[in-house]
Formats: sequence, C-alpha cells, structure tokens
Amino acid sequence: MEEGKISSFQLTRLVMSFMMATGLIFPPLRGVWQDSWLTLLFGLAGGIVFALIYTTLCLRFPGQTLIEIYETVFGPIIGKLFSVAFLWYIFYLGAQASAIFITLLTTTVFTMTPRYVFSITWIIVSVYLCKKGIEVIARVNEPLLLVTVFLIVGTLFLVLNLFDPENFLPLWNISLSELLWAGFGTITFPFGLNIVFGLILPFLQQREQGRSAVIKGLGGAALVLLISLLITVGVLGEVGEIFLFPTYQAFRMIQIGQVLTRLELIPTLNFLTMGFIKGTIALYAVSLGTAQLCKLLTYRPLVFPLGILMLIAAHQSHPNIGVSLEMIERVQPFYALPFQLLLPLLTLLVAVFRRLPVKEGQT
Repeated sequence: MEEGKISSFQLTRLVMSFMMATGLIFPPLRGVWQDSWLTLLFGLAGGIVFALIYTTLCLRFPGQTLIEIYETVFGPIIGKLFSVAFLWYIFYLGAQASAIFITLLTTTVFTMTPRYVFSITWIIVSVYLCKKGIEVIARVNEPLLLVTVFLIVGTLFLVLNLFDPENFLPLWNISLSELLWAGFGTITFPFGLNIVFGLILPFLQQREQGRSAVIKGLGGAALVLLISLLITVGVLGEVGEIFLFPTYQAFRMIQIGQVLTRLELIPTLNFLTMGFIKGTIALYAVSLGTAQLCKLLTYRPLVFPLGILMLIAAHQSHPNIGVSLEMIERVQPFYALPFQLLLPLLTLLVAVFRRLPVKEGQT
C-alpha cells in the first residue's frame, strides 16, 4: 500500500506545517484579541490530550492506521461506518484548506487571476506528490517549513518600531466563559486537526517515537503561531479586530525606508506553502484510507479522482472567505469533536474492554 517510511523528525515537521497552515491566516483572535495567547495555550493543552489518546491507540495496534483499527475493534460493519464518517471529515479538511488557499490568493494578491488557474495548479502538484508517497511529501515539506519559520521569526525583529506592548493590556480582559469557548474553538482548530496523522503513524521508521514526534510538532506549531500573534496584536492593537485577515494587515504596515515594503506578501507566502502541504496531506490521507477501506492493493488510482472531488467540494461548500470563517468559528468545533476526541476515545475504551488486539496464543 505505502512503501515509504519517514523519520520521527520528519513527522514532527509535517505536524507543524499542518497545524500552522490555516492558523497563520485565521489566528485565534476574534473576541479575545489581547488575550489570544491564553486561548492558544489552552488549545495546545487540549490538542496534546487529543494526541495522547489516538497515539495510544496506534501504539496498541502497531502497523495499523485508524481506519484499520476501527474495523478491528468494532467489526466490519460498524467499523466501516465509522471509517467512512472519519474519511469524510478528512476530505472536508482538504476541501477547506484548498478553498481558503485559492480564495486568499484571488482576493489579496492575484485579484485579476481566475480561480481555476490556482485550482488546476494545486491539483496537478498535490496529486503528483501524493502518488509519490509520504516520504516525498515529507521531503518537500522540510524546506518549505524552514522558509516559513525563518520569515515569521525574522519579521519579529522588523516590527520593533511598530510594536506596542500596551496593546496586550489589560491582561485577562475576558470572562472565564469567553476564554473557555475561545479555547474550545482553538483546541478543535487548529490543534485537534492532528488526528489526521493517525493514518500516517504506521509509516514511521521508529513507531515508538510517534507520540513524542506529534507532541513536539504541536509545540513547535504553537510557538510559531504565538510569534505571529505577538506581531499581529502588538502592531495593530484593538483596531485589528475589524480586519478579515489581521495578520495580513499587520505585515502590510511594515515599511522600512524604501527598501523593505510590501511585506504583506510574507503571510501570503506562508499560507501558500503551509496551506499547500496541509491540502496535500489531507488528500494523501483520504486516498490511503479509502483504499484500505475498500481493501485495494494501492491507493494511487484514487488520488486524482478524489483530488477533483475535493476541488469541487471546495468551490461548493466554501464559495467565499466569509463562509469559511463562519464554518471555522461556529460549525467546526462541534463538527470536529466527534472525530478528534469521542471516536478515538471510544475505540480505545472498547479495545481495552475487549482486550484487543488478541495476542498470539490467546483465545
């Protein structure tokens, strides 16, 4: 099915890219603004808890993806039903990432370019990488992530003359209920999205290092997102709440003489790279999972048709950026929770109760 193997370090970097992708464009700012760093930490803690559950499940069933584990634990009928629902969720994530990817480019930088130009480009490159396998995806991700982190960290030093620490005052200016709601949203998006790697962990060279690799990836992504938040809030202040893309607007204000201008291209480039990796991983995961569900020998014939369907779903379900933002803020937390927490937790509990997997010699 998949011959390639990746190292734990490559997995960590894949997790970072997947978490950072949409989080760089839609940071957890709305309604909490100067306290956004609190919701980020809250989300990280929740994301780690979610990761501990499904990585424990994967360690209990070595060499199996979540799709295979669901069928092992719940049987062929119920297990397949759970798997279909889970694959639909991953398919939706890929469609969402590609929709935001295309809409951002056509509304900020390439305003005169038709959407289909980016759609065709995305599908060609993503399908090519997916057919090459997880090992190639991981290798392509490495330089892209390095450039993204370098640009964000480097920008922190460029905004020192615009940065106002008072924009973070007063601390804890929201109620506990507001913090919990915002934190809940940040758990499911972006940190809870790491559940997708339950289909990739079996292809790790050192499977016992899967849990630590995922947690390190979550921590690394949180650190980069925190720096991005500091730049956005520190530069814009409360006025930033009116912008649809506050990070983009913050970078747009940076101008050093006549030398460094148009730095709003940095967050666009960051999402261009990380969003592309996120969409590619989602397409790979849903293709692999569908092949396992249908008992196929290889996933590769499914990549192109699923990629086309993903693009169609992206255009239909996310016609504009407003719909995408509404889905992320109001629908995503409740829609995602069953797949990120409830289903893996239920599977783990049933596996423990039934003493699965059955070891050789047991009855």
